[in-house]
Amino acid sequence: LESPITRLANCSRRRSYLVTPPSILYSKLHAQVMNAAILIALFGLQAFAENNVQPQAVGYILMQSRLRGTKSTVPSPKEEEEIITSQKEVAAKKELFVGKQYSDDDETCSAEGITPGICALASLAKPAIEPETREEADCDAKESRERLERALIAEIESALSGSHSGFDSARLLELEQELRPTYATLPHENGTSGGLGLAPARYLLHQHFLRQHSWYVRGLDPAGDGRRPPNEKEALRSRVAGHLLEVLESKVGKNGLDLKMLAVFVATLEHLLQGDQHERLKQAWAVHGLRPEEAADAGVLSSVLEVFMAHHVYVSTKAESGYAFTLETAKREVKTIAKIYSGWPQIQDFIAQAVKPRGSRWTFEDATKAADGVLLQFNEVSGAMCRDMEQDFSKLPGGSLGRISLEDMRGGAGDLFRESNEYLRELGALDESLPGEPYVFLPNYMLGPSNCDGTTSFYDLCCPNECEAHKSHLERVLASAAPKTGISGLLAAAAEERMSSPLPQAARTQLERLANAGLELHGRDFAYWLHYIFPRQCPMPRESDFKDGSMVPDAKKDFQATSEVLF
Repeated sequence: LESPITRLANCSRRRSYLVTPPSILYSKLHAQVMNAAILIALFGLQAFAENNVQPQAVGYILMQSRLRGTKSTVPSPKEEEEIITSQKEVAAKKELFVGKQYSDDDETCSAEGITPGICALASLAKPAIEPETREEADCDAKESRERLERALIAEIESALSGSHSGFDSARLLELEQELRPTYATLPHENGTSGGLGLAPARYLLHQHFLRQHSWYVRGLDPAGDGRRPPNEKEALRSRVAGHLLEVLESKVGKNGLDLKMLAVFVATLEHLLQGDQHERLKQAWAVHGLRPEEAADAGVLSSVLEVFMAHHVYVSTKAESGYAFTLETAKREVKTIAKIYSGWPQIQDFIAQAVKPRGSRWTFEDATKAADGVLLQFNEVSGAMCRDMEQDFSKLPGGSLGRISLEDMRGGAGDLFRESNEYLRELGALDESLPGEPYVFLPNYMLGPSNCDGTTSFYDLCCPNECEAHKSHLERVLASAAPKTGISGLLAAAAEERMSSPLPQAARTQLERLANAGLELHGRDFAYWLHYIFPRQCPMPRESDFKDGSMVPDAKKDFQATSEVLF
């Protein structure tokens, strides 16, 4: 029978030998592997794993895919020749081109100044060879999960120690100030002395990215995520925010997550997302035959940015975990998006503006700055398109009150409104309280996944949530209030400031009742109140989002089925 160490070696060896010749691996690993084998023999495989003794390797493979043990003899010349031949066949199948597609090798990442988390995420996106057996598939999945977890731990530990290369203490202090008002209005562990539990922390972080960027970050959205990943590795990438939060929570235990920890989370996730974005740009750069150290002219750079943005906008290209890795595929993506996406001419204008000011030669660093600028402009235009669409809907009967009959939506909105009743029902946008007369809650519909524009492995860029601007204002008012100040009076005055009109007496009375009962600013009852006074901006809350008496929305779903029933 195959021993545990041999079984691990066989699984890891298959992946490690894809690129790196065994003779090179052996010379680097032999001493460490022998030490590891002795440890396993002395203490057992479980103790070896628990003590986290992981031999390192060089080459193409990820940190978590490193050999945990191997044969103590050098592969024969025949074995090495077979492996090299296999490598050539794989290269031919994958149409590998000049330059590295992904910075997924730990030594390469370190040399390029790429942190472990970005390196791990890039690796999960690279085109993979299909496992030949179920055992190999399980092994690949296990190694990918473990590698990502260790990389995230390394990111968090460097951030907590103040040594993270992606951000400094000043950025953390800035984030603490941004998060403080929401943090103060959420339920804390151990009364007011502790930090936030997992559900309130996830909610706060979701709110932050929603308010700052209109991002629905996968793994943070309390209502669940809108799209199912196509495979295990893309699922790992898409849940990186959730994994990161769990890593932080495991460090603080029952005391909860304080402001510093939450600021560390935001800074780390921003760093990872921007880093992965630049790795995606590096892929677009590489398919044009360019190495990172080479320069491009303005024409080539425009093409690079088009490939980069086409993949950002075109959801169907996420069918495989990774990005277009041939120029032919990349050009096909650009051609497709130019036909089906009405905003593509504007994106081309953004690219032209980004390329025009500079000279004839562009480095990859120049390209990253240009890409960041184009993305920022795209986000702004995407939000403007949402506001235009909402104004068109508001002109329909009932639109000014945020509640439009389904018949009018079907007849008056044309191609803007094609979603199925099942989708609207799942979204909480369909009001069927009157038999035979269904209505659509406009804010629920506008904030749904069908109106998201750009999408990545980690988040959907959706319509700006105007209700969050109202809630943010109310949070700041409460955070700055003196102790024992009447909550209902403060919130009523703040709401009138946002409405630019007096608060209806019925709304004021209901607010007083909520305050007397122990008002939860992020709870279900207050969400109903917000919908009542801001019907065009604040969605009707879904009962399913507030389970088990939760004081914050927390559907506890991995992925909801909403976007599977769009049309």
